Amino acid sequence: MAKTIKFNLILDNNPVRNIEGLQEHFSIEDMLKYFENGLLLRWLNVRGYDEQYAAVKAIDKSLDRKEIVTSLVKIFEVIEMDIADIEKAIGILTYLDEEKELNAIYKENAYAKKQIVDDYHSGYTALIIHMEENGDNMALLKADAFQMEKEYFGLFELNHYELYFRLLESAPKAIFAILTRDAFRKFWIGEKANAKIYSSVKTALLTAAKAKKILGDDLKIVQRNTQAMWDPIEKPDVNVMVISIADKTFIKNAGNFSEKLGHTAVNGKLLKFNGLEYQCNDETNSLLYMEV
Repeated sequence: MAKTIKFNLILDNNPVRNIEGLQEHFSIEDMLKYFENGLLLRWLNVRGYDEQYAAVKAIDKSLDRKEIVTSLVKIFEVIEMDIADIEKAIGILTYLDEEKELNAIYKENAYAKKQIVDDYHSGYTALIIHMEENGDNMALLKADAFQMEKEYFGLFELNHYELYFRLLESAPKAIFAILTRDAFRKFWIGEKANAKIYSSVKTALLTAAKAKKILGDDLKIVQRNTQAMWDPIEKPDVNVMVISIADKTFIKNAGNFSEKLGHTAVNGKLLKFNGLEYQCNDETNSLLYMEV
């Protein structure tokens, strides 16, 4: 009898050998791929997970992605993922798939150079319009920002001044999404940024009142007295961007024992952190941040 060869699934760039690892590193994009190409069933079979194998095999492949992912989440008991998480992830995947299909059409039809240039500019314009049409959906805005960096960075560099003031009026939440991408930050924030834009960012976006109004549910607000101790707000694997902290309060990257940043080092800079720890002696003070 031929020997059964066991193999790992790669979820979120992590090799997975068992159900516990699958739960820890559950990735909607990866799980959908393995479900659709049959690799998930093969993995369950060779690993001896008969109950999960039967449940996955029973899923109707004609179902829409949301129903398939919901079934997989239930089968593998991924308790930290809810319907809102699934809907956001499916929205991003659908949008990126559409972009892939469009790119494939371009290659297949071998458009002339002028047509490619025209389509490139049209794609950039369409991306901006898509941001404006989905100005309250941070998940889609982040996907758009990723696509802008990947496909249209050159046009952004030429257009960053006009784009900032356009989005400030039409979709200010999109500015926060764009500023989560490191490649874009130097154009809009920091000492090397355009002075008029940077001044506008600080006054039109980063005051507590403006940030609350623009970001809404995407803004996280912490008010607590930590009694001079470091309070773990976010784990190290959660990337965040800090909007502001109050005077005489401090933050640092999670687990960084030598770091202690006060309001003068933080406010107006939209610093990014890997996890977050907070120190405050007055529960009326607020820490404002968003996930990246």
